Amino acid sequence: MAGALAVGRVGLALTLLLAPEMALRSLGFRRLSPTTKALARLAGVRDLILGAEACAALLASDRGRLRRSSLAAAAADAGDVLVFGSAIAAGDETAPAGRAGVAAAAPAALAGLWVAMRAR
Repeated sequence: MAGALAVGRVGLALTLLLAPEMALRSLGFRRLSPTTKALARLAGVRDLILGAEACAALLASDRGRLRRSSLAAAAADAGDVLVFGSAIAAGDETAPAGRAGVAAAAPAALAGLWVAMRAR
């Protein structure tokens, strides 16, 4: 599971960086602006770093490093749940994106915690 999470995160990161419009629309964002695309790219950089670190930990067979990188990714995903949850609570045009974001980020956060616990 750790490998799938790491590679999936890198794939998401590349999509956010190279095709932010596609990524944002798939999440349910309707109105895109240069600002929303820039923020998507910022998230892409974050996920690229997190995913690359997890891949490096796996390649090095370093369980402690994998645990730390998994906890960092889980924390980032939990933060995403909070942000997307606030979009749902706002009840405006961002609510659909909030629902899609929570549906993606919550399982990722839990999976990251699971990997971290197993990497002890």
